[in-house]
Amino acid sequence: MSLSISSSKVRKFITGFFLFILFLFLFDRGLFYFISNLEANFYQESDFEKRFERFAEDKHFTTLIFGTSRTYEGIHPYYIEEKLNQKAFKESYVGKGPKYNYYFYKLYKKYAGIPKVVIYGVDYFIYAVDSDPKWMSRFDITNRDETIDYFSSPLLLVKYKKKIDNFLNNILIQLKEDMESKISKETLQDFIDIHNYTGLTVKNKNLVTKPYKNYKRQAYPPFPGKEGHYFMKLLDELERDHVRIILVVLPDYFGSYKTNLQRNELILHLIQLRDKYKNLYFYNYNRLKKFPLGNPEYFNDGGYGETNSHLSQKGAKVFNERLIKDIKKHYQ
Repeated sequence: MSLSISSSKVRKFITGFFLFILFLFLFDRGLFYFISNLEANFYQESDFEKRFERFAEDKHFTTLIFGTSRTYEGIHPYYIEEKLNQKAFKESYVGKGPKYNYYFYKLYKKYAGIPKVVIYGVDYFIYAVDSDPKWMSRFDITNRDETIDYFSSPLLLVKYKKKIDNFLNNILIQLKEDMESKISKETLQDFIDIHNYTGLTVKNKNLVTKPYKNYKRQAYPPFPGKEGHYFMKLLDELERDHVRIILVVLPDYFGSYKTNLQRNELILHLIQLRDKYKNLYFYNYNRLKKFPLGNPEYFNDGGYGETNSHLSQKGAKVFNERLIKDIKKHYQ
């Protein structure tokens, strides 16, 4: 009798367990499919191309600036125009990786023409960057690169957690922008603001100035990583267009400099690129001899255990003076 009861309990337990797994699987796929469709509808083609065409009309830019948020905070068109008398357009921000840069360049030269010089801020983590879908939605790309394999993981919500979190964050940002209505889609104010921007005026205190025990150090993510092939496609196109390419390694606060322990791997990679492309040059300011990396007044964030570091407004002014002095010859 006890054996019969025991066997019955085991069967019920096994049946319940497999039903739980089945319902979990169906719930995961169903919710992921719903979020994926919601995301696809959210990232609709924007009016960016039309607005850029209006802005670029008769501007005669000679310089195009690419990069992520480090370049956004570090290299400013204002100084290039003031010191070199060269008009520069900056298309740098968080989430604008090599894939975005490649497609933007194709759009840029359609309306603004081929630039004389492209300045590209190269980060230690350049090959770990994903171009944000909200920026990629600016382009009419019919053949999307990413295809979802619904059987690639037991739980897709876990596998794509970072992607989903980014999508939800973009929704919140969009709602905030819609409520504030600071930038109307009918204006060109966002382009003007970026052109005039020279850095944060309020000091950011997110700077880890003292080393602590067992702080995490970051390995160099090698080529090709996530979007490295797009970086090479961009360099190939720039060479075909006879554009002078200036790759710039921006300075890190000293704690980030020590955290990114394989800095030489990036420099060796850039040397290889310089040897491959005849019109490519690179400048490394992430060196103690080239920039005062230990001055906390020159940085807004970063430090020990932090791979990402941004220049302050004061630091950017000093940095741009040195950069412009070095690249002046490329405009002659």
